[in-house]
Amino acid sequence: MRYTISEMASLLGVTTHTLRYYEKMGLIRPEVNEETGYRYYTVTDTRRFNLCRELRAAELSLEECRELIGSPSVEQSDKMFARQAARLRRRQVLDELSIHFLEKMQEQYRTLEQDVGRVWVQNFPEMWRLTFSQEEEASRDRELQQEKAEWLECMPAARWVSRLPRRVMEQFRVGRNEYDYGLMMEADAARRLGLQRTRHVEVVCGGDYLVTIWKKDYRGSFGWDSLETLHDEIVRRDFRAVGETFSSIVASRQQPDGSVVNYHHTRTKIYT
Repeated sequence: MRYTISEMASLLGVTTHTLRYYEKMGLIRPEVNEETGYRYYTVTDTRRFNLCRELRAAELSLEECRELIGSPSVEQSDKMFARQAARLRRRQVLDELSIHFLEKMQEQYRTLEQDVGRVWVQNFPEMWRLTFSQEEEASRDRELQQEKAEWLECMPAARWVSRLPRRVMEQFRVGRNEYDYGLMMEADAARRLGLQRTRHVEVVCGGDYLVTIWKKDYRGSFGWDSLETLHDEIVRRDFRAVGETFSSIVASRQQPDGSVVNYHHTRTKIYT
């Protein structure tokens, strides 16, 4: 049996435009009447088209489909299938981490206002950090920019986090409230996603941190007030030592007057 392009499109549940595009890509090859220019398709074309759809559903590109339904060697097809399976396994890990991120955000949103100004101790796992800017001035290092792009593909497992050196808390309100900006994620998540610990990647120690939610209701740079709640608690508890401080946005709200309030999860490493 032969089908016109309209009949083929109706049978397969696609548009005639899609069939023409697949023909242009060399994925299907209908018979063409040289006198009329009409295209006619057979069951060979329907099966070939549907095989491509199955491969596309597994997220192979049209170019990869064309190779696979061409004349690939066993080695070539093995490599392509294995590569795509690895991509999907990585995506599966990222999906799992994304679900965890959403569940964590759901919990934070439930108690957001109650946690503003509240201080508590929380244990965190070891983290990996990729720093690429001092305050808001980004590094132009090409190798670092390539790593940054790779890490950005791992969001939301990778989070944007500011880091303040320990001297900021030790010498509170002395000098500038300096910080660097970068991406962080749990070390275990980074390994599962196949990231490499390069010379640009730092390890941030896990353990106990003093935590609060700080509400920033003004525009402009971060002031010392962003750290005041934590610093007061550090002084009150007289910890043996403190380490670096990390801050990341967890929520943002627009107010009735149009102004914006950002909520920041801020934590300082403590040694008791």
